[in-house]
Amino acid sequence: MLPSNMTLLQGIFLGITQAITEFLPISSTGHLHLFQKFFGLQTSLTFDIFLNTATWLSVLFFFRKQVSYFFKNLNYIIVGSLPAVLVGVLFKDQVEAIFASTKTLPYEFLFTAVILFLTRYFKFKNDQLTYQKAIIIGLFQALAIIPAISRSGSTIFAGLLLGLSAQTAFNFSFCLFIPASFGALILDAKDVFSLSLLTPTNLIIFGVTFLVGIISLKILQKILISQKFYLFSIYLLVLASILLLVK
Repeated sequence: MLPSNMTLLQGIFLGITQAITEFLPISSTGHLHLFQKFFGLQTSLTFDIFLNTATWLSVLFFFRKQVSYFFKNLNYIIVGSLPAVLVGVLFKDQVEAIFASTKTLPYEFLFTAVILFLTRYFKFKNDQLTYQKAIIIGLFQALAIIPAISRSGSTIFAGLLLGLSAQTAFNFSFCLFIPASFGALILDAKDVFSLSLLTPTNLIIFGVTFLVGIISLKILQKILISQKFYLFSIYLLVLASILLLVK
């Protein structure tokens, strides 16, 4: 269920936060939990999936002209999606328990900061995608089920580490995002598509999230290709340090 005492402005703010942090490698779930706590709202896996569905549609729209890439690499996408599927199906209750806690957020933000900073020392290559690389990238995606570990950050990090070009790492990361988000939607479909959720207020939040998500994807693509991906680590390091100090 959605936070019962959430206002429209809070919902729009959280939707914009989701759209920016889902694609920029700074963790959408971690920021949602952080701001929900700040607003005095109860964290909700259903609300996270609701907003995630909006950004899922952003990805579908953004990559609408690259359908051929998706189907050309469908075997790799299926293989890379398996770890997240297994974790989501076998450990659904444990995942929900993790989502309910905010105690470990500073350490998770710090982990993301470290892996992003390491990309500064990568030599950008143009190796081919293989099944082995797909499964390794998929394992990093499964790791990002932990709230403040960025999904885009961890999968793009893995792709660059394995020698993929910036553009290939970007494309494959968000090709993996499509089935992963769809799977999360299916697992929680009963709550996400309930009549109590599909209100005018929530649909406004959904629409804002979708539009900002498209803009965020364009920004990330430009930053990644310019090889400045590591700069996001500075923000996360500062954020993690502040959270540790006020903890």
